[in-house]
Amino acid sequence: MRLVMNLVKLAASVLLATLLVGGCSRQSKPPADPDLVAKVGARKIRTAEVQAWMQRRAVSNDPAHKAALLEEVIDHAALVERAKAAGLDQDPELRRAWENLLVSKLREAQLESRLTNAVPTPEQVRQHYQSTLVRFTEPALRRGAILFVELPAKSSPERQAQLKERLVEARRQALANTTKVTAGLGFGALAVEFSEDQSTRYRGGDIGWMQARRADARYDRLVTETLFALPQAGAVSEVLETPRGFYLVKYDESRAERVKPLAAVQAAIEHQLLVENRKRLESEWKQSVRAACVIEVFPEVLTRIQGALESASPARPPVLE
Repeated sequence: MRLVMNLVKLAASVLLATLLVGGCSRQSKPPADPDLVAKVGARKIRTAEVQAWMQRRAVSNDPAHKAALLEEVIDHAALVERAKAAGLDQDPELRRAWENLLVSKLREAQLESRLTNAVPTPEQVRQHYQSTLVRFTEPALRRGAILFVELPAKSSPERQAQLKERLVEARRQALANTTKVTAGLGFGALAVEFSEDQSTRYRGGDIGWMQARRADARYDRLVTETLFALPQAGAVSEVLETPRGFYLVKYDESRAERVKPLAAVQAAIEHQLLVENRKRLESEWKQSVRAACVIEVFPEVLTRIQGALESASPARPPVLE
């Protein structure tokens, strides 16, 4: 076994010696620069580059392994030099990718550390909340119910009177608090008996919560206006006549205007401020980068630049006759 190890070390020494003295481009004496490991044309391979390769490949300090790795580094450098000689380093797509990589590294080195200051402080969150309370204010709401009878087009006056009388009777029963009106919200069973609005008929006519001065596309504006004009909960309107038909509106309950507490909206505010702070810090960083450069713009040249032409529309097939 010791004999085999000695032979391996001898072979490694021979390989390294051959590497240093063999071939027309190999040096036979140590270079003046002690940091220079090899040269491939104008490309200089220094110790730091070889060490980086060794770390990436997990290469040991064994002379044979280092010699083999150096051959790989030289191959790589030779291929790069050949690519440059062929002008491939000037390829627009390659240059764009390389520049994007440079920008990414620059952002990582200079911008990312600044962005750690983008996290808003509790005081910033509180100030933002106080200055934008309108955003977190829920308007006053009213909940009501309706009975609806459709008015067919070109109805005779007699027919219109009959339809209106139908809701007049419904109102009379609602105000009389008959057993058909269940305790609580809406018109109760009267909705099934009198209303033609299918979306609310089987839930007592309940139209849910509504805001003042906000039109609801489901109903005529007069419905909302009447709901908020009724004096107290439990009140029932007169029969309303609209182009669509007749309505009866009942005011059931209300909810006062309220401001959402900070605890309920804090997470949303923090996220918004974080995004805004990051944009501001990035903008400031870009301005500082520009300030370090001498920038000239030539608008007259820009006007002469033509973008890619839009692809022509495909020809339409002939019309069959």
